[in-house]
Amino acid sequence: MKKVLEHIVKSLVINKDSVVINEEVNDRLVRYEVSVNKDDYGRIIGHEGKIAKSIRLIMGAIATIKDVKVIVDIR
Repeated sequence: MKKVLEHIVKSLVINKDSVVINEEVNDRLVRYEVSVNKDDYGRIIGHEGKIAKSIRLIMGAIATIKDVKVIVDIR
C-alpha cells in the first residue's frame, strides 16, 4: 500500500525528492504520514481538499481489500 501512496503523491508534486511517507502498522490499522515540500502542499490538498479526499478514498479501497483500516495524514 505504501508504494501506491508514494506513486500517487510523487505524481502530483514538483519536488519529488522531498516526499517522505512514514508508515505505522498496529494490528489492523495502518497510518501513513505524508510530508511534502511546502511549495507542493497545495497540490496534494487540492481545492477544498478534493485531492486529499481522493487519495484517502483510493487508499481506503485498497485497505478494504486487505481487511485493514487506513489513515492518511498529510503534513
